[in-house]
Amino acid sequence: MIQRFKTRLAEKIRSREIALAMIVDRSGRILWHHGRPVSGRTVAEGHGFSRSGLLRVLEDGRTLNQRDVMISSGEDSVPASARLLFVKSLFVHAIDDDLVLYVDSGNDAFEPSDIEFFTENSDALKTIMSELRNLDGRDGGITGDSPAARRMRQLVISYALEEEPVLLLGDTGVGKSHIAQMIHRFSSRGGQFIIVDTPALPEGLFESELFGHKKGSFTSAERDKKGLVEAAENGTLFFDEVAEVPLAFQAKLLRLIDTRRFRPLGDTQDRSAAVRIIAATNRDLKDEIARHRFRDDLFYRLDVLSIDIPPLRERPEDVRTLILEHEHLLRGKALGEGFWEVVLAYDWPGNVRELINLMKRAGILLPGPAIGREIGDLLARRGTQPGDADEGAGIVDRLRTQIDGGRSFWDTAWAAFLDREINRGQLRRLLAYYYGKSDHSLRETARRLNIGDARYPRFVSALHRYRVHPGQES
Repeated sequence: MIQRFKTRLAEKIRSREIALAMIVDRSGRILWHHGRPVSGRTVAEGHGFSRSGLLRVLEDGRTLNQRDVMISSGEDSVPASARLLFVKSLFVHAIDDDLVLYVDSGNDAFEPSDIEFFTENSDALKTIMSELRNLDGRDGGITGDSPAARRMRQLVISYALEEEPVLLLGDTGVGKSHIAQMIHRFSSRGGQFIIVDTPALPEGLFESELFGHKKGSFTSAERDKKGLVEAAENGTLFFDEVAEVPLAFQAKLLRLIDTRRFRPLGDTQDRSAAVRIIAATNRDLKDEIARHRFRDDLFYRLDVLSIDIPPLRERPEDVRTLILEHEHLLRGKALGEGFWEVVLAYDWPGNVRELINLMKRAGILLPGPAIGREIGDLLARRGTQPGDADEGAGIVDRLRTQIDGGRSFWDTAWAAFLDREINRGQLRRLLAYYYGKSDHSLRETARRLNIGDARYPRFVSALHRYRVHPGQES
C-alpha cells in the first residue's frame, strides 16, 4: 500500500494535479514539502501556501476543502500583484493527532476521487512520515545536527520524487552510496537499486555490462545477456565514481539520459529504459573537463540536481552523534577517559567510512571494559594520526609486506584500491617504490608485484586508465 500511495502521489505531482504537497506537525513545524517552492520552517513564518487554512486546521482539527483560493508567495522583491498565487483547490486534512496534510492544485480543481485518495490513505501517510523521521540518523538515515546534515536530509526528500538525474559530490567515505540508496528508498520507483561499480569495470566490457549483448556479438558472447540498465528497470541506476566512465562511452550514457533508450551490443533495435540515474564522484568534474577526460555536456546533464556532501572534518559536531549511533560496534565496551579528546581532535580523512571501521576494529581488538585514549593506537596503526606527514603509510607498508611475501598485486594493493582502503596517491607511492627498485622497467615492476606475463597487458592498461603509472605525471 505504501509504495502504491507513493507512486500515485508522485504521478499527481509530476502531472501538476498537485501544485504543492506538505506535511506539518501540530506545533506548526513543516516536516516535508514537495512541488512549488515554499519559504520558512514553520507555518507561522512561512510563505507560498495558505497559512490561514493550515492554521485553522491546526487549531480545530476539522478538514478544510475550498475552491478558488488566493495565496501570497511572500516575495517582497516583486510587486504586490505578482505575489499572489491562484489555486483552484485547497485541501487540508488532519492525518492523526500529530500530523496535518496540506495539498493544493494548479489550474484544475481536485475531483471527488482525489479527496477520497487523500483521506483514505492516512495510514500510508503516517508510515511515510515514520520513514522520514528515520532520516535523522537511526535506521539508515543521515546522522547529525549540523546545518550540512539537516540540508542533506531535506534534499534527499526533495529529490526523491523527481525524475531528473542527481549528482552526489564529496570525498571518499562521506556516504555518497548511502545517500543514493536513500533517494531511491523514498522515491516512488518500484524497481531495484543497481550499482554500477565504475572503477571495477574493464573499459572493453563497459558497454556490454551496461547495455547487455546478443549472442555472437563478440568472441566470448556465447549467449544473450541482459545489462545493468535492464536490471534497473523502473528503479535507479547508480554510477559510483562516474568520473571513471570511459570517455568513449560517455556519449552513449548521455543519450541514455536524454532519450531513455539504449542498444545492446550486436542488436539492431533500440530498447527503452525507465530508469532514474544517480551519479557520484570524489573528483572535480570541471577539472576533468579541462583535462579532456570528461564531457562537458554530460556534466551539465548530470548536474541538474546535486548534493555536495561535506567531509566529516567540516562538520565536527556530527562526530559525537555518529559515534554514539555506532556505539554497539564496541561490543559492550564503555567509552572511557580520554576517548572523546582523541576522536574529536582527529580530522577523519576517511570520513564516515573510517569512523565506522574504527569502531568495528576497536570492538574486536581493544580490551574492555572501557576504551579511552588507547583508541588513538588504532588510528596510529592506520598511519593517519593527526599531524602524520605520511598519511596512510601504515596500510601501504602492510601491502608491501604482503607483496614481498609472494601475494599478487591484484589480490592486495589493487583490491584495496577498488575497495577504497587506499587512495590513488597511496597506490602511486606503492607502485613508485617497486618501479624504482626495478630500474624504471615496467615489466620488471610487474614481476616484483607477482604479476604473471599473461596479465601484464591488463596491468599496463590499468596504470594508464587510472592514471597511476609511476613513470608519468597524474
